[in-house]
Amino acid sequence: MRFFLIAGIAAVGVAAVLLSLPRPVQAAPAPAVTAQAAAPLAQQSDDVRPPVVTPQMRRYSRTGYALYFAGTAYSLLTLWGVLASGLSARLRRWVTPLRSSPARLAAYYALLTLALVIIHAPLTFFGGYRLQHDYGLSTQSLGAWLADEGKAVAVGIVTTVPILWVLFWLINRSPRRWALWFWGALIPIIAFGIFVAPLVIDPLFNKFTPLPPGPLKTQIEALAAKAGIPNAPIYVVNKSRQTRTTNAYVTGIGSSARIVLWDTILPPRTPPDQVRAIVGHEMGHYVLKHLYWGFLMSVVGLLIVLPLAQRFLEWLLARHGRRWGVDGLTDHAAVPAFLLTTTLIGFLLAPVTNGVSREIEHQADVYGLRVTGDRPAMARAFVSLSAQNLSDPDPPAFIKFWLFTHPPLRERIDFALGRRSVPRGGTTAPKE
Repeated sequence: MRFFLIAGIAAVGVAAVLLSLPRPVQAAPAPAVTAQAAAPLAQQSDDVRPPVVTPQMRRYSRTGYALYFAGTAYSLLTLWGVLASGLSARLRRWVTPLRSSPARLAAYYALLTLALVIIHAPLTFFGGYRLQHDYGLSTQSLGAWLADEGKAVAVGIVTTVPILWVLFWLINRSPRRWALWFWGALIPIIAFGIFVAPLVIDPLFNKFTPLPPGPLKTQIEALAAKAGIPNAPIYVVNKSRQTRTTNAYVTGIGSSARIVLWDTILPPRTPPDQVRAIVGHEMGHYVLKHLYWGFLMSVVGLLIVLPLAQRFLEWLLARHGRRWGVDGLTDHAAVPAFLLTTTLIGFLLAPVTNGVSREIEHQADVYGLRVTGDRPAMARAFVSLSAQNLSDPDPPAFIKFWLFTHPPLRERIDFALGRRSVPRGGTTAPKE
């Protein structure tokens, strides 16, 4: 109970600080089409105006950066507190009367998740709901947002418990080499997750429909034929029920692979030539098999990371386990230690993984430019993304290094307009 009291006080304190932050003055929905008419700046090459960096954009971006680092620190401290307070051991004792080990694990993890959700509620609410509404980026009611959050928690429990069961089974069977066995088990699990997510998980939150007939579909089909993927599935997702921001992405592998456009990015909000430029980028991911490469890099990375995680976990529990009431790696009460380790490793490796991601995204830009051949449209699309999503096109160098999964928009605009050359080796151009 002591931990709950301390955690409650901390949560109330965090909530008080977050809710006391000044709201942005005259917050309004993001611009409807592009930022080109936002200020009378001198036009640049090909009639492309530079992105307009507003104080609102700076505040929103910097708040997001601060939330990332504060949220990571808060998560690490929370997981440590769950262990050090003995709460994890008590949760394990509460589920001991259940007969089967899988049932005990599922009940334990559900209780642990509920505790962590409550403790993190102030940061989750501020970053996921209030901040988006303060800056006019969200269209979601509080009830709808809470429903989506609840579904996300439920999906997390349902998908994580089987993985934890495999992990504990392997630790029991091979206490010294479980990390390597777990690595082997994760390969089909990750592949299955990538395949099934667009078919089962994503539809729980949004509705996906094929791109409707019309001039835009005809133009995109012609673009797909030029790229050599005439049958690539292209879907529209109803993100407007949640947000005014814009995006597009590629997801799935094999028969579940598809290009997805948020409905917020479609005309008339975004001109058709800019939509084609964005779709060309996504076709680059599709044609160049970036999801497959990402899967392969994840597999290689886990082969390095998991043995290191094993060593750290063994050291951590040998040093503190008895005081925490955790009886080694086979104890379900050790789950927060696993989460602590993965959170810490993920944070420390973020510059590496994000650096690789930025290179992959640049390759997709290269491909998209080659398949569309329209430099001004690509540049204007990036200007529009900056304005509509309140994305700072010129982040500090450290923020780019640690956080950015894509090249900053200023760099992408410069590349689109020919001010930044294609890296040697480049990206295979589509066949004419």
